[in-house]
Amino acid sequence: MQLCDLVFLKNALQSAIDLAGIKKEIEANQTKLESIIPHSYHYAQKINDLTNNHIRLFDNFEHTIEELNSILNDINLDIDKLTQKFFEDNYQTECFLTDPKVLRRDKAMSLADGSESILLSRIHLYSTWKYPALEIGCRDGEWTKHLVTFDPLYIADNHQEFLNNAISQFTPEYQNRVRPYKILDFKIDNLPINQFGFIFSYNYFNYLSLDSVKQFLIQAMQWLRPGGIILFTYNNADLSGSAGLTENYFMTYVPKSILVPMSESLGFEVKDCLISYLQLAGSN
Repeated sequence: MQLCDLVFLKNALQSAIDLAGIKKEIEANQTKLESIIPHSYHYAQKINDLTNNHIRLFDNFEHTIEELNSILNDINLDIDKLTQKFFEDNYQTECFLTDPKVLRRDKAMSLADGSESILLSRIHLYSTWKYPALEIGCRDGEWTKHLVTFDPLYIADNHQEFLNNAISQFTPEYQNRVRPYKILDFKIDNLPINQFGFIFSYNYFNYLSLDSVKQFLIQAMQWLRPGGIILFTYNNADLSGSAGLTENYFMTYVPKSILVPMSESLGFEVKDCLISYLQLAGSN
């Protein structure tokens, strides 16, 4: 089976029936039944039989849950076998195309319904002139224009053409408040430490290996002021559609199930996590 099929099967099995919830209800019913002590021996026997039936149901669900977990474990092993190559060094999807024209054409991303408005609302929530902000992977400035409240605004990209285009959309007065930086070897050197209130990245981490995402998060923890926010999109390969993008080498393999605990291990607090983006807060 392909990776996307295995991920779909795993998610379908996990959501098909809430065995844990049913087990909890049966256990609660059993406890209630055991507390009923009728004066009639006749009804006491009937209620005792009903209680024993619940006990048998409980035992059956224990076995069913074990079977489900066994199947899920087999699926996870198959997923692990298929995804080992996505953790190797020099993962080919991470090789950024050198031509901005090709990037514009082949590395575009469409968000699920409502996700764009949610992203914009998060940006507006944290917009303030009190602290600087950083945008990683600004491209032509499609999202940069939503960050103009911050002062100053730092932007970073692998391509000078993108930096120039992002700045050119602003008035000469505002251009003086924008600080462009080149990204080299997944690093942005000489940025202020412990200063940024907000870091944003759209459709950039989607093409980074998990290890490179980690390197950026380690740097971000240094750049952010206490309580500062980093908000970024990524390819959540825990979803079958995103797993398909990984298999076709369009985006990288960064499953939420690995990314979230990794982020927390670096000292971040997960503030929000939807299908296509992750919002983290730096340590206080």
